[in-house]
Amino acid sequence: MAEPALVLPPAGPSPAGDGGGLTDLAAFPVLRPVTPRYSDLGGDRRVTTVALTRWLEEARVQAELPRFRALVQDGGGRFRIVLAAQRLRALAPVPRGAEYRIGLGVRRIGGSSFSYGYGVFAGDRCVAVADSVTVVATGSGPSELPDELRADLATMVIDEPGGAAAPRPEQARRDRTRYPVVHRLTSRIGDVDTNRHVNNVAILSWYADAVAAWQSGRLGDPDGGPPEELAATAWEVQYVDEVAHPRTYDVVLAVDAAADGLHYRAGLFSGERWVGLADGFGPAGPLDPTGAGLRS
Repeated sequence: MAEPALVLPPAGPSPAGDGGGLTDLAAFPVLRPVTPRYSDLGGDRRVTTVALTRWLEEARVQAELPRFRALVQDGGGRFRIVLAAQRLRALAPVPRGAEYRIGLGVRRIGGSSFSYGYGVFAGDRCVAVADSVTVVATGSGPSELPDELRADLATMVIDEPGGAAAPRPEQARRDRTRYPVVHRLTSRIGDVDTNRHVNNVAILSWYADAVAAWQSGRLGDPDGGPPEELAATAWEVQYVDEVAHPRTYDVVLAVDAAADGLHYRAGLFSGERWVGLADGFGPAGPLDPTGAGLRS
């Protein structure tokens, strides 16, 4: 069975694999308060992993980049800020009724991209960690980071060692015929963001929907869907191309047994065109992935 090669290391950031900086409240230069909303909750009245990525998005877009914003406003360039990949790992339940803080900081500054690291905290206790890769582009493709943006990012560096980038996905992950499960969906107007394409959080919810549909089929299609304790607790997502609206897409899925549960390998296709990739990790419970793995 072929293992995926990802832009970011597998299974979401982990204290063991990425150092303890993301779980240390004091390591973050930026902290933002957040209160769970009813719409953030799953059936177990806890914040879902999809909702957590929405929290991270809000922290990311609110990041203070005064020099870069002034450059853009003064006509210094027409830049597009593109989310290329993100990872999330829940470390503990996130119930409603508590106040949380999101720590945000910069892990790595590259030539045309940079990465943020995040921690979600209840008091001083870290309940989730995440990171993301952002690419700066112009109309002709990826662009060298302008000096003004580099200066802004330098003020938000996290006091921890960042993880090294890994190779891009192997060719087999781009072949839709390798995936035995297909979940078809159509984009909705509520999925579209200010960039006029489908938002990254909505895309993650599509992958989560495909996993839930597969789980429900294995469990006899129970009312209300699969139990929340079977939901993936870690996600890593790569945004390969823009996802337009209105369009119909296929989320293709392969499910493999992993050492501590199940590994959900997913791809997003528009016809034969590959536009996204995701890997989810969650408990197996009573689920048997036999026959649903990635085809050779």
